[in-house]
Amino acid sequence: MKTLPLSPLRANRRRKAFTLMELLLVLAIIGLLIGGGAAVYGGIMEQARGTKTEAKLGIINGYMQMYQSRQNGKLPSQSAGLTALVNAGIVTDDSELTDAWGNPFVYQIPAKKSKDKYDLFSKGKDQLDGTADDIGNWLSH
Repeated sequence: MKTLPLSPLRANRRRKAFTLMELLLVLAIIGLLIGGGAAVYGGIMEQARGTKTEAKLGIINGYMQMYQSRQNGKLPSQSAGLTALVNAGIVTDDSELTDAWGNPFVYQIPAKKSKDKYDLFSKGKDQLDGTADDIGNWLSH
């Protein structure tokens, strides 16, 4: 019996699925797109944490002025720190005194970096004092 070659129409009907290489290529491209998007998203989120910390810093500076006006011009002592704001009833929740990374702001009196009488700052993402990612009240002047 003679076998006949497949007609071109029948050969086209046979190929209905993708090859493994085609699927792997599509998955690799999707992975690259997702990976790039995640890197960009991470950078945006880190910048947002810095902006949020700067905003909280400004709010706490306002609380400090309120405290100072209620205490006849006196600022909290170094030992009392920012908890003096809570004890005076100016701040109702301790979480208001933490930066966007969940760490407490640092309060130092007398000031070493700021033109104010005190330094108020976040150590930033790396939690190391004196590094480039520190955010403090000396930056707002």
